[in-house]
Amino acid sequence: MTHTFLKSIAVATLQIGAITAAFAQKVTQDGTALTWEQELTVVGGTVAVNKVSQAAHTITIFETDGNTVLELWRTELTPISASVSSKPAKATGVRLPKLSEEPVLLYAESSTDKKAKLARLSIAFMLNDSTPLADEGEQERYMRDLAVRLNRAVVQQQLDRYQKELDKASDKLGSTQDDAAKAQRNLTKANSDLEKVKSKRSKLERDNARVHGDITTLERKFALSNDPKDLQRLTKARQKVAKGESTQAKLMQQEAKIQGSINKHQDTLDSHKRKADGHTESKEDLMRIVSELKRKQDSIR
Repeated sequence: MTHTFLKSIAVATLQIGAITAAFAQKVTQDGTALTWEQELTVVGGTVAVNKVSQAAHTITIFETDGNTVLELWRTELTPISASVSSKPAKATGVRLPKLSEEPVLLYAESSTDKKAKLARLSIAFMLNDSTPLADEGEQERYMRDLAVRLNRAVVQQQLDRYQKELDKASDKLGSTQDDAAKAQRNLTKANSDLEKVKSKRSKLERDNARVHGDITTLERKFALSNDPKDLQRLTKARQKVAKGESTQAKLMQQEAKIQGSINKHQDTLDSHKRKADGHTESKEDLMRIVSELKRKQDSIR
């Protein structure tokens, strides 16, 4: 029984994991939907016009709030209206040829459903403050088209936000790649300097070995001749070896210093490469999000 119970828990856990993974593929970390799965409808409603309820048409705009919707609506109406105000939300002298030969008056109200993450916009079409505009079905068609435009405008805001993040990620990646390239140049130069010092020290070691051989020969010769000139040559050879050994010690110190720089440049390069990998991954994720949001926007019809 215990085994069966544990098995059931395991199966349930896998199912939850699968659901979570599927959900994660459809939304971003901040909850922005990456696909359009909504249905746009126009329903009846009312709007208060001078404290009198007037018949209105209501549409839903998803992933936003009422204040944002009214702001988008005012932006939509400004080019085709004589004036657009906020309190109350209305547009005067609105030119809508398909609805009326004469300019009309629109009153709007919005509401927010935080739990459902959506907003509703209701619009009353008026000839004046007290007379509704006669409707032959064109108002509903206008509202349906408006729902498409406003929902696309909301997705455009999402696109703008993620495009801005993408631009920042691209800048960070470019800057990090520049830093990595600089670190690589420094590393290459340091390695080249190290090879030069090693080559110089190697040549010096060979020269010192040859002089040591000369010293052995000169010591034997002087021991037999006791000639001051042979002593002078021997002394000169010993001085040359001493100088060479001093230079060799300095070169060894220089090698150690350059090696320290190489290690530092290598660490810097590795750090920049890790950062670049992270920025590349972020950029690719953001590019995918932007691409999916564009498809989402195109799907709103």
